Amino acid sequence: MQLKPEQLKRHLDQALLPVYLVAGDEPFQQGECADLIRRTARGRGYEERHLFSSDTGIDWPGVYSEAQSMSLFGGQRLIEIRFGEKRPDKAASEILVQLCKTPAPDTLLLLTASKLDRRKDMNSQWVKAVTGVGALLEIWPVPAAQLPRWVEGRLRQAGLSATPDALALLCERSEGNLLACAQEIDKLALLFPGATVEPGQIQEAVGNSSRFSPFDLGDAITAGDLPRALRILDTLHTEGVEAPVILWALTRDVRALAAMTAGQDPGRMPPQRIRQLEGLARKLGADSLHRGLAEAALADQTLKGMVPGDPWLHLANLVMRLCGRPLGPV
Repeated sequence: MQLKPEQLKRHLDQALLPVYLVAGDEPFQQGECADLIRRTARGRGYEERHLFSSDTGIDWPGVYSEAQSMSLFGGQRLIEIRFGEKRPDKAASEILVQLCKTPAPDTLLLLTASKLDRRKDMNSQWVKAVTGVGALLEIWPVPAAQLPRWVEGRLRQAGLSATPDALALLCERSEGNLLACAQEIDKLALLFPGATVEPGQIQEAVGNSSRFSPFDLGDAITAGDLPRALRILDTLHTEGVEAPVILWALTRDVRALAAMTAGQDPGRMPPQRIRQLEGLARKLGADSLHRGLAEAALADQTLKGMVPGDPWLHLANLVMRLCGRPLGPV
């Protein structure tokens, strides 16, 4: 079976399956889900815990022997296997499949891994075996549009609420960094217990801990959210992300958009991204995209020292044009 992170607590209150796989690239939610499974198991008598990690190399015959042997103290035990980015080879996969086919009644398997590949991992025998007898939880980053709802939920858990402006400010200062957001909410609960938090309290107590990648910048542009796009660009600059990296990502999108307006192939991209860019291409039109390519070329020349100027200013101008708010002709 498959579970969403928000379903896990209710599920664990009712049942504890022989195996759980928690996979994803959002470390805070992944860690919380794994911690909840561990605490639940410990509360139900799984006192022993054996950890195997790909960082140090996994002894798969040892995993199988441990899972099939009697508990050292005659009780129940948790066997945790951390894959990280690695995946089990053929022999390891066969061991996992066998453990899932005949799960030991006194043993719980907890597997953690990075995001699963939709074709390779989801079609593998070991993942199918896990979902057949246990549960898979796929952890996804919280998108910007859903972040206010997530933050409101964390505030309620801490006994707090927030005005709309305070909620927006807290989201702005913690987007892309759920761990920091949760820590800031814990701090607010200590400073203002049971309060409805105001913007001034957020400004007083909460630092700016938002984190972004160039992909977040592309998402903000396709959404037409200029304030967020410029905030992401400024954060990337502050964090030391190199301007050529951002220019490469923006230029790739501008070229794809220009190709779409000309009826040409935009190149290899995920289907969802192509659909997003198709709408943006229709909105901007060929002339604006031609000027966008000129702006990108000017930023590149500035980076190479061929013309004077600040490349970050040209990047900001390009972002504004792609959001439909150009400063003027290049």
